[in-house]
Amino acid sequence: MIAGTKRVVTEVRAQLLDAAVADIRPVLRQSSTEHQHETGVGAMSRQRIDGPGRLLHTRMSRRAVLGGLGAAAAAPFFLKAGSRAFGQTAGKISTLVVAVEEGDTRTLDPQGANELTVPIFLKALYDQLTTFPGSSFSKVAGDVAASWRVSPDGLTYVFNLDPRVRFSDGSAVTPDDVVFSLRRQKYLKGPASWFQDGVASVNKTGPSQVTVKLTSVNPDWLFLLTSPFLSIANSSVLEHNGANDATSAATTDTARAWIDQHSAGSGPFVLDAWSHGSQLTMHRNPLYWGKPSPLERIVFRFEKNATTQRDLLVRGDAHIAANLTPDLAAELATSKTVGILNIPSLGFPWLGFHVNRNPALKTPQSWEACKYALDYDGMAKIYRGAGQFTAGVIPPGLPNALPVSERFKRDIPRAKAALVAAGYPKGFTFELTYASDQVFWNVPASIIAAKVQGDLAHVGITANLRPVPSTQELTDFRAGKLEAVIHEWGADYIGWTDFLPVFAPGGHVAAPRQGWTPEFSPQAKQIADLSAEAVKTLNPAKQQQLCYQAQRLMNQVGPYCWLWEGNIQIGYRKDVIKSMATNPVWFFDVGSIQLV
Repeated sequence: MIAGTKRVVTEVRAQLLDAAVADIRPVLRQSSTEHQHETGVGAMSRQRIDGPGRLLHTRMSRRAVLGGLGAAAAAPFFLKAGSRAFGQTAGKISTLVVAVEEGDTRTLDPQGANELTVPIFLKALYDQLTTFPGSSFSKVAGDVAASWRVSPDGLTYVFNLDPRVRFSDGSAVTPDDVVFSLRRQKYLKGPASWFQDGVASVNKTGPSQVTVKLTSVNPDWLFLLTSPFLSIANSSVLEHNGANDATSAATTDTARAWIDQHSAGSGPFVLDAWSHGSQLTMHRNPLYWGKPSPLERIVFRFEKNATTQRDLLVRGDAHIAANLTPDLAAELATSKTVGILNIPSLGFPWLGFHVNRNPALKTPQSWEACKYALDYDGMAKIYRGAGQFTAGVIPPGLPNALPVSERFKRDIPRAKAALVAAGYPKGFTFELTYASDQVFWNVPASIIAAKVQGDLAHVGITANLRPVPSTQELTDFRAGKLEAVIHEWGADYIGWTDFLPVFAPGGHVAAPRQGWTPEFSPQAKQIADLSAEAVKTLNPAKQQQLCYQAQRLMNQVGPYCWLWEGNIQIGYRKDVIKSMATNPVWFFDVGSIQLV
């Protein structure tokens, strides 16, 4: 039985999650993300990363095994293809085998990575200043930081480090390590360096204290610090192997090759070896400062094919299958030995319109006609367990998300009335672009595009489908060249500021990609102002009120149709794994696993 994702916000959301993980028990571990991911190919290797200053990757991100301690721990262990997890298929095991798509994983550098799958690996090898307890993410808990205080103006954070935290070489984590890690992450100027765009300074202010000053208020700053891309590493070890935190680090840091085959963290596991395209192995950290894992080794066996992952899981050759498709997950729903986790991803595909590319798509009435022509309930039969309804741009489960009861529902009379108001009583025609090789949580974009096309035809709207490679779709979308698009956005970190400000008029998606600016209309200006005010507001009640107002108005007059929130579907052996914490960013925490 596995700890399912517990989310806070609406009663409706709670009911959805209870139904999805009815047999899952919560497990608390430790006191333990990129700007908006835009996903592409594969559930765990979809093109997730994109946004201002970001690189395109086939996204899903993070965490190879060797056995024992001493001399044995120094020799990398490799699981032979077809071997049965050392003959251990039920009950207590010492080696956990995870079948997972390697996807776009390009480095294990905790300050230089920002891909979709790599957070799984980094979470096992490193700790962060803050974390989430177990599967809950309603509030943060301490990890490397034992406590903190925030100034009344929300611009200064003082962190007191936990004296128990030790790196895998036994040395204590110090303020110098924290300062080095955060500075290096910033100055490497990698795909996740934007995480520190609002950081004015990071300084050691005491023997076990670090102070971070921000240039502007960020109500999600403590949440952002949970990201494995802001992991704390052993500065002396990294410096010895070519790393530095100088402002020139982007061109002078040479540690990546070493980091890709070694780890320098304080997490529950230590990296043994990473063989691209084959597997990644790690062994239990004998000096881990927290509760030790019952597992001696973990083997991440890289397997692209979801059916092969399913077969490995059913045979007992793997204990976790990380990239199941909705149909495969549904097949396993009644299995006595395999369980399915549906982890809400805090991401969604949407149908978006450029406000200036097609005369018929320049008015909110035309957008309204599309919103109410879509058959959202019928779409749910396509994505099945791979998603659920969402009411607004902030996904359910996050603070300030609209109640799911306010979601769009098909209303043909309303759609036809909107067409009349738009001046197109018989409908109109537009070009709808989508990535032909893209999947939305393992649901092919082509299937969704065909469904959207068919739904719109019911009210006389003709969507001429234009399938293109994902690289072309993303390039054209970023450049604002597309009349309409079906695209995907996901959580780079767990926080509402990763969504509302981005899609509000003038935001990173709204303006450059869809041409929607505050100057478009008085309502657009109002939404932009509400969003900006919410970001500066520290009072939770007032902040929620502002976010609700902005989202409701956005739903009325915005160029977006929210299709659904995606789920990450993971299979696991119920006869082996008793509990496991899950999370929308690092998916599952191998360090939290408890065995049957």
